[in-house]
Amino acid sequence: MNHDNTPRFNRRQTLLALVGTALLPACGGGSDFASVSSGGTGSFTSGVIVGLGSIIVNGIRYDDSQARVIFDDGPGSTDDLQLGMVVRVRGSSVTPAASIGALATATATDIVCGSEWKGQVDSVDVANGTFTLFGLTVRVQSSTVFEDGTFDGSLAGRYVEVYGFIDLQGGVLSLTATRVEVESSMPVSYRLSGVVSNLTATTFQLGSVIIDHASASKPLNLQNGQLVEVRLQTTPSAGGAWVATEVDIEDFSDDLDDDDEAEIEGTITSFTDNTRFSVNGIPVDASGVAVPSGLALGVRVEVEGVIRDGVVIASEVELDDDDDDDYFEFYGQVSELDTVAMTFVVRGYVVRYNGQT
Repeated sequence: MNHDNTPRFNRRQTLLALVGTALLPACGGGSDFASVSSGGTGSFTSGVIVGLGSIIVNGIRYDDSQARVIFDDGPGSTDDLQLGMVVRVRGSSVTPAASIGALATATATDIVCGSEWKGQVDSVDVANGTFTLFGLTVRVQSSTVFEDGTFDGSLAGRYVEVYGFIDLQGGVLSLTATRVEVESSMPVSYRLSGVVSNLTATTFQLGSVIIDHASASKPLNLQNGQLVEVRLQTTPSAGGAWVATEVDIEDFSDDLDDDDEAEIEGTITSFTDNTRFSVNGIPVDASGVAVPSGLALGVRVEVEGVIRDGVVIASEVELDDDDDDDYFEFYGQVSELDTVAMTFVVRGYVVRYNGQT
């Protein structure tokens, strides 16, 4: 993996100048689950990377120095992990924060990272904060990180790789972007994720997109209602269907160890009722806790609990506000301090500061 990590952020920029080592603390709220500790033997966390110097996910600073890192396209390294990426982290049990303003900590053993959609931008609507891929809507928020590009009309026709959370509200497939990487050339393959519908022997749909899976590598138990990731050829068939080369069911049961404490952030990707649903494909049993009103497909939530038989037994469920992620934290060595421009670089990112910092 090779990521140029010197973008201009689209996220609210944290402002602080320290010579030597830089710690850029939160501007605004953090995760309400930062001190999660259930007494399990390990931890499982799924969410957005909001800090570097190790990685910070859901208010937990994970030491990633010895972690195995896996991307969609194969093994990676910790240097490939960047702000706005959605990851699943398995590691040691969580040590609660030692003081107010500090972070809970743990040691990561495995970090799995993957984008949701990859393809060519059809159109851009800057006023409404959206663009389209495969005719499907991608929502851009103040917390969305752009790499090698900006959110404006010039994005139309460009090739992008998008990290984020799929949204199925109202039965319409869309994506809320947490990170957008703008590619300089057409990728070898496209990527699309969503929930299977209208499955036949040769085709199925992800939202309104028709997928031809006749010649794809795929599991034998493919069914309607499953969350899948699909690799696609870069041009559709003559009939307009996108041709799949590989279909993978998003089954994360292998990531979940019994008695591990769990904290997951994401959208509800399947919903039976307020007690049984899945978040980013991870099953949740919330029968033992009070849940907020408004739970439904596509609603963004945070869940804390303990893993039992591949299910997160929830001890707390909260609606998630994107504003909670509207900050960065960096731990690392300061370089390229420019007192005239009032900028410096830490972990490859340019940070601006001012007299009030």
